[in-house]
Amino acid sequence: MSILKKISLAALATAAMTAGASAADPVIDYTPAPAQPAYSDPGFDWNRFYAGVNGAYVNAASDVWGIGALAGMNTQFDQMVFGFEVSAQANYDGGTYYGAQYDLTGRAGYLVSDDVLLYGVGGIGHHFGDAVGIAGAGIEFAVSDDVTIGSEYNWSFTDMGTSSHAIDAKARWYFN
Repeated sequence: MSILKKISLAALATAAMTAGASAADPVIDYTPAPAQPAYSDPGFDWNRFYAGVNGAYVNAASDVWGIGALAGMNTQFDQMVFGFEVSAQANYDGGTYYGAQYDLTGRAGYLVSDDVLLYGVGGIGHHFGDAVGIAGAGIEFAVSDDVTIGSEYNWSFTDMGTSSHAIDAKARWYFN
């Protein structure tokens, strides 16, 4: 057998084995996978403990300015946020100490967006020596992963018919 015939038979045998092996191999689809949607940031985590500071204008028997501290806890259910807050505030009239306020309030709110909370307030307090009821509303904006700023209006009233109004600005630091 000539060398040319031997090479031709070897090539034919190799082609036959390769063709047989290819037919037994699974079919692989090399179509690229569809693009995955981009990661969506879930927004601010309202479901945690916080502490903060506040400054307030209080219209009581006299117009006074207050500065205080607060702490609270929120629980989030979908778009709803519920929580409580305790606060203490020292009030000043023209640089002279006027009196203190201590509050315990509950909050119930709705998330307008992941980073904006509208809420109502109700509770009790001790203002300038009197026990008071408290009703109000506020708005809170997340400015980072752990900090919010906001404003709140509160109407405080006694069973003797006296009342006061307060508008404050608050900064809260949230902790995991």
